[in-house]
Amino acid sequence: MHALRGARTPACRVHNRVNAQDSRRGVEALARVPTRHARVRAPHLAVLYNACIMIASMKRRHMTNIDLRLLTIVNELNKTRSVSQAAENLELSQSAVSMSLARLRKHFKDPLFVRTPDGMEPTPQMSELIELLEKAEGLLETALVHRVAFDPATSDRTFRLGATEITRVTVLPALMRRLRATARAVGIELQDVSDETPRLLHAGRLDLAVGFIPSTASGFCQQRLFKDRFVCAVRANHPRIEDSLTLAQFENESHVVLTTPGSGMEIVEKALETNRIHRKVRLRVPGCFGIASTIAGGDCLAIVPEQLGKLIASAGRIKLLPPPFALPPYDVVQHWHERYTHDPASKWLRGVIAEVFLERGLSSGLEKDPAVSAHN
Repeated sequence: MHALRGARTPACRVHNRVNAQDSRRGVEALARVPTRHARVRAPHLAVLYNACIMIASMKRRHMTNIDLRLLTIVNELNKTRSVSQAAENLELSQSAVSMSLARLRKHFKDPLFVRTPDGMEPTPQMSELIELLEKAEGLLETALVHRVAFDPATSDRTFRLGATEITRVTVLPALMRRLRATARAVGIELQDVSDETPRLLHAGRLDLAVGFIPSTASGFCQQRLFKDRFVCAVRANHPRIEDSLTLAQFENESHVVLTTPGSGMEIVEKALETNRIHRKVRLRVPGCFGIASTIAGGDCLAIVPEQLGKLIASAGRIKLLPPPFALPPYDVVQHWHERYTHDPASKWLRGVIAEVFLERGLSSGLEKDPAVSAHN
């Protein structure tokens, strides 16, 4: 009965406003509660309705003046039909049980139990109350032991994943192969990483986001997937740049600038400003599409994350060179809101993505999943 203290489900909040004498309308109102709030379905609706009406009625009778733990005494008296035996079982004094029973009698304005040759027998009101409380207690116990299960082999859930374009071209194919092998009905809905990503995670409109997102606030968790660095990409037969790149060459050549959110390019801009390095920007592109042909088809330079650089250089038309100034590496991280840390479905998806990064050799020191991870 301890669990009854302060138990206010959305269903109960609905029925606090329902006329206690109109049970038919009350059950209909409970049936209209959204499924996400009413986890216990028919035939328990009438039970929940009656229990909530009882609690609402108790509230109207100054419920704050009664400790619901007193109802454990009611339960024990009903079992033993003896004040002395109830006191012994509850490890209380007989006078304490008698005083508690007196308080309950005053509250309900009913004797509740009366002495008979066969012991303490409940009044009709007490019998009805005990029946309602037993059913309500059973429902609450069911709710308290309920655990959300997730089976990727049978689930048809669609996860909403925030990902940078770089993540899409470097990791997404491997992720989809993994899903095809182990979770054929699971779907992925991709969204761009942007300044809105933290808000969407907080609102539950994104399950997970992967990329460089330095501005998530408190309430978020993260797991580092791998550490990337920046390289300079130029066409393989560039007429002026051979196997190394000088600062003077960097400043004199034309540049293609990648502006993809979540790709860590803010680090490059900050380093250029700090070191007072200037560059001639010929083209700014918001994504990776077409950047390889742009570099290979002209004499342009581009600073790109190394993982993207390796991909676009794989055809042999582009070479990668170290930048002629210091650029710090950065962490590619998966982010989620802390309320999903222990959600089985979310944990499964995070684990799959982490394994994909490991399989591709992108991570040598993968952090554990926080439940693992640090809160920002």
